[in-house]
Amino acid sequence: MISMANDYTLVNWDYVEQHQSEFISDLTHSHEALTKFGIINTTGNYHEYNIFGATSPSVHMYKLFSALRAIIRDKLGYDDRLWIQSWVNFHTRDQVLDWHNHDAKWHGYVSIDPKDTTTEFERGFKIENKVGNIYLGPGYNRHRVVNNSEYDGVRITIGFDVLTDENSSPDPTHNFGCIPLL
Repeated sequence: MISMANDYTLVNWDYVEQHQSEFISDLTHSHEALTKFGIINTTGNYHEYNIFGATSPSVHMYKLFSALRAIIRDKLGYDDRLWIQSWVNFHTRDQVLDWHNHDAKWHGYVSIDPKDTTTEFERGFKIENKVGNIYLGPGYNRHRVVNNSEYDGVRITIGFDVLTDENSSPDPTHNFGCIPLL
């Protein structure tokens, strides 16, 4: 059985910082392609695609997927079936996410170009977002993004939810963003 209760994991994977420009390029290209295909809001329509499929065959995204898989499997201690849905958040300073929750048992995000922001959690802790941060914690933990200062450009993160047999849908067409976490 998986149990993280109120615990969370925060890992800084320096590979993202070392290859940040390539990640930004790959994700920007994929974001543009997704919007051309009709996914206007890549955050709000997270269930319509998976960013790891949309960025295929990016070597850097492949390495990130492999790192996420290892972190998730290790931290959750779970060898059975898991699925991951993942999406890209492209937000200007005025578009950062207000208080929200996730239906999945576990939620996480990867900071690619987080700008000067903090993620605040309702359970009383905050994470200063830094390039390469990988957060994994309970999905039922309301949180929001707070801008710490003015910045130009787009804040880029990859959000992900981890699903088990307990919270996956019996309808395979319910969530096209879900892929097996083998």
